Amino acid sequence: MRPAGELTQVLEMLKRHTAVAPVPTEPLAMILWENIGYLIDDDRRRSLFDAFAAEIGISAPAILAADDATLLPLATRGGMRPEVRVRRWRDIAALVRDRCGGDLDGALRALPLAKARALLRAFPMIGGPGGDKILLFSGIAPTPSLESNGLRVLGRLGFFAEQPSYAASYKDALAVLATAGLRACEELVDAHQLLREHGKTLCRRGEPLCMACPLSETCPRAPVSAL
Repeated sequence: MRPAGELTQVLEMLKRHTAVAPVPTEPLAMILWENIGYLIDDDRRRSLFDAFAAEIGISAPAILAADDATLLPLATRGGMRPEVRVRRWRDIAALVRDRCGGDLDGALRALPLAKARALLRAFPMIGGPGGDKILLFSGIAPTPSLESNGLRVLGRLGFFAEQPSYAASYKDALAVLATAGLRACEELVDAHQLLREHGKTLCRRGEPLCMACPLSETCPRAPVSAL
C-alpha cells in the first residue's frame, strides 16, 4: 500500500489543478442542499438551492409557513417525485422545530458527538457519512468524511485496498486520512472537496481521463501511455 503520508503531497498537487465550488456550511442549509433535487449535477443543485433560499428562506419557520403552491414548483424543477420532496422539506423543518427548538446548529453544538450524529441521521437523505460531513463542514467537529468519488480516487491511487463492501472500503479510506495527519476541520474539508472534484472530473468511474490527470505519474492504475 502507498504510505498515507504521501496524501498531503497529492492534495497539494490537486490544489494547484482543481477548482472547487463553494457549498453551504450551515447544518440546515447542508441538509436542504442534499434534499433539493433528485440525481442532479452540482450546477443545477446550486441553482435550485439559490432559488429556494431566495423564494422560501433557509429556516424552519419559513419552510413550514410556505404553502404547496410555492414549494411544489421549486420541487418540480428538482426532478421526479416532487411531492415527496415537498414532504421531505416539511419533515426537515418540523424536526428542527420539534427536536432543536428551531436552531439545528445550536442543538448540534450542545450535544455530545455521538448524540449529534444520531440527531443528524434522523433527517431525510442523511446517513452516517452525510452526518459526519455536516459536522465537519460546519466546524462543529473534525469528523473525517468522504463521498464515493473521493473514495474511488484514494483507492485507485493505492492508499488502501478496495473491498467488495463499500462500508469496509469507506472505513479504510477514513483511516488513511487519520494516518496522514489530517485532523483540523479545514484540512479535512479540503481533502473531501479536492478528492471529490478530482473523482467527478478526471478520475471518473467509467472512463478516467488519465492523460489529463496531474497525478498520473504516481498512480498505479494509470496506463503506460499516460505516464
